[in-house]
Amino acid sequence: MTGVISGSGQWAYVVAAYALTALLIAAVLGHSWRAMRKAERRSDALRRDRA
Repeated sequence: MTGVISGSGQWAYVVAAYALTALLIAAVLGHSWRAMRKAERRSDALRRDRA
């Protein structure tokens, strides 16, 4: 059948999909963590300025 993934090709596709998903999740988490750290630094700076 044309367009159907079968056998080991199917597992390669599944593994690639999971790997891509894990990579993108790691990228989103990293970006969010960096943004959170930046916001915390800005908040700390504002508190120091008010004191």
